[in-house]
Formats: sequence, C-alpha cells, structure tokens
Amino acid sequence: MHFKSFLLLALAGALAGPALAQIAPLTPAAQAAVASQAQRMAQELSLTPEQHARLRNVLVLTRQHMDADLKTHHEDPAALKAAMAFDRAKSDELIRGVLTPAQYVRYQQYKAARIGQLHTTSQVGR
Repeated sequence: MHFKSFLLLALAGALAGPALAQIAPLTPAAQAAVASQAQRMAQELSLTPEQHARLRNVLVLTRQHMDADLKTHHEDPAALKAAMAFDRAKSDELIRGVLTPAQYVRYQQYKAARIGQLHTTSQVGR
C-alpha cells in the first residue's frame, strides 16, 4: 500500500471518529451536489481520474459527517460550529493527501475564491 493511501485511510478513520454510527447515506440531491463539486474541482485542479475518484470519496465522507453534525448538534450552535470546523480541517487534510503540492496551492486559491464568491453573494441580498 502506498504511504499516501495509508495516510488517507488513517485520516478517514480519524474523521469518522465516534460519530461513525450516525453516518447516513447521502440523499440523491446531496450526491448530485458532491459529484458537481468534485467535477468542478477536477477541472480547476487538473486532476487525474484516480485523484478525482479519491477526492469524490473525501467529499462524500465530509458531507456525511457535516449532515450528522447538523442532526446531532441542531440545538447547540457552539457545538455545531466546533464540529463543522473539525470536519472542515480533517477534510482539508484528506484533500491535501490526494493532491500534489502544486495542486494543493491551486486548491487553496480555488477555495479562497469560492469563499469570496459566497460572501459577495450573501451581501447582495442585504
């Protein structure tokens, strides 16, 4: 087994943590959203087919955990914020394990641009 594959499995286990029993399959809409996000990222980052598949798995896992966080912590905003931050950090670690160093730099730029777009869009309605 390649070191990166081992690292990916180890980090996936860390992301799974105690909430593993709460993980539910994604809805068809969530599956479509993840597939679309993975496809956009594959194009932006020039991923190989193997990287694309691995990235999609990371995104599915992340979405499942975030959905579980929403169910588990829906009455505790502080706990929800902490759980989501943990999931985002672990997802970023997993994504870093999928990408080359140059792709990871582009990913960080891509992510910053997406966050900027979301903030700009949210400000339009105010």
